[in-house]
Amino acid sequence: MDSHDHARQVALSRIAAAAPNSHPELSVAALPPSVSSATAPQDNSRKRKATAGAMNLEYCEFNLSTMVDSRAGFLIDENATAASVGSLRGDDASRTTGDAGRAPSDAACCECGSIDVCGDLYKHYKVLVCRKCRDNIKDKYSLLTKTECREDYLLTESELRDSEKLPCWVKKNPHKETYANMLLYLRAQVEQFAVAKWGSLENLDQEFARREEEKTARKRKKFETKINELRKRTLLTNSVLRRPKQVVHVHEYGEKKATVDGAFVQTCKGCGISSVFEEF
Repeated sequence: MDSHDHARQVALSRIAAAAPNSHPELSVAALPPSVSSATAPQDNSRKRKATAGAMNLEYCEFNLSTMVDSRAGFLIDENATAASVGSLRGDDASRTTGDAGRAPSDAACCECGSIDVCGDLYKHYKVLVCRKCRDNIKDKYSLLTKTECREDYLLTESELRDSEKLPCWVKKNPHKETYANMLLYLRAQVEQFAVAKWGSLENLDQEFARREEEKTARKRKKFETKINELRKRTLLTNSVLRRPKQVVHVHEYGEKKATVDGAFVQTCKGCGISSVFEEF
């Protein structure tokens, strides 16, 4: 065997030792004894050294052009559903109370019978109404914010958070993206819930008027308290300013008069105080 054939057999033995399953025809056993015995121990030692010093990593290939930025620190493949992507992005997608879905094919408007049903109202509130009736009948199908529901219909925060009783449509805040999401409620459903809570709209009006009176009374009491404090401070300041200035009295003594014990006495002409002294 010349040197060229020997080098070829050594190369084949190395390939067979590195991948015995993929090339069964190049196994070490199929080689001549001289070549296999000379190369097999060396290849095995190299393989052991390579596996001992290497890390077991799995390589994953991704196409970055098809990735979607979730804005949450990780990427989403294009195979992900649009709903999951929208929820991770915080888009107008929706936390609704019922099962999200499209209106049935045979659905019609409950007001006029039109088949042009508004998909948003059905998706978020399960209401079958056309776009024309939605725009014309504002008393029933207009949307209310959480603040309006709390102030106008006297609903609590826990009641508004109960998605089973009051479906809501979660949208991004139009004023600034970093603000909290905006919760929109259907007026007809809010009024129905308020009637069930207060008994009737008249009772709701009475409760609203009572709370307004209490609020006005609290404001009036607070205002009167501030007025009284201001009046006290003003009177104190005026009393200090009107207080007469103290005049320093200087004694003006008259003539001295001798006493029995040989001392002398002088009396002040202004205050009448007497001063006794002796002369040497």
